[in-house]
Amino acid sequence: MRSAAVLVVALAMLAGCARPPGASVAAPPTGAPEIHPAWTSCDQAAGPGWADFAAPLGFPRLPADFAPTAVVVCATGPQPRADGGEDMVRLEKHGSDVEALTRALRLPDLPRTAGACTADIVGVVWFAVFDAAGRWLRPGVAGDACAKPRIEVRDALEHLALTTVHTTVLGETKSSAAASSGCEQRWADMVGAVTAMPGDAPADRPAGAPPGPMRLCLYRVPPSEQGSGKPGGDFERGGPLPDQRWTALRAELLAAGDAPGPCTAHASRFALFRAPDGRGGEVYAELDGCHRLLFDTPSGSALRQGTAELAAHIDQAL
Repeated sequence: MRSAAVLVVALAMLAGCARPPGASVAAPPTGAPEIHPAWTSCDQAAGPGWADFAAPLGFPRLPADFAPTAVVVCATGPQPRADGGEDMVRLEKHGSDVEALTRALRLPDLPRTAGACTADIVGVVWFAVFDAAGRWLRPGVAGDACAKPRIEVRDALEHLALTTVHTTVLGETKSSAAASSGCEQRWADMVGAVTAMPGDAPADRPAGAPPGPMRLCLYRVPPSEQGSGKPGGDFERGGPLPDQRWTALRAELLAAGDAPGPCTAHASRFALFRAPDGRGGEVYAELDGCHRLLFDTPSGSALRQGTAELAAHIDQAL
């Protein structure tokens, strides 16, 4: 089974340029890599969390007397489930055709350029190589003129023939209920985010809401998120609203009071009204706390004051 094994993390793709400092020719890392007597699993070897994808640039290189005969790749990423949900998983993948990879791992660093380099961060997935005795190590990789992994290494990893031998579920990223509702598993309470920003809140703009169709998603904000600069909510329930129900709720929302007055309470639940195609803007409603509303439209945002009664109507709409 062919699998893409290279991860290119573009944190600032073409957002700027940087000139690598130092000498024109980089010295390879010194020392010898740690050779382990026997493989256990990706769960034990790779450790928890996300790997440092640029770390192999600083590892000692493949020893001349170590002859790779196989490779293991430990890849982390989202995986859909049959019920429509999604998990974050770690995949352990093995392969035995390592000739091209071995050649790439024996390449030296290229001379560093004195010119400009793009500011994107390029790395490689977590991988290790085995010898015929079953010993394994994580080899360093050579850098290119911009101190990024050489393209030969990235290409060799990209074209490895790999078979997944084990999958570990690290956590759920989307529940089946969220998937069937059309809502995201997590969403930011933008009322809390907007009101937490310094300066005047957007209150003098006209409020607007798409005519429909409309989807309603309800979220619960954990105590640790309440009062933060951008409170994150976890999916509670949601789904499409019947046209007649949305028409009635839309009228109530647009009839809400003027700009909210001073209030320091933090919402523990909020509602998001959003069209299925994501167009036309969004409406946020705090279901407790200050009961504020945010109309976020293509022409701008407007804050309004809701009521406990309106919040109850929204809560009962699903």
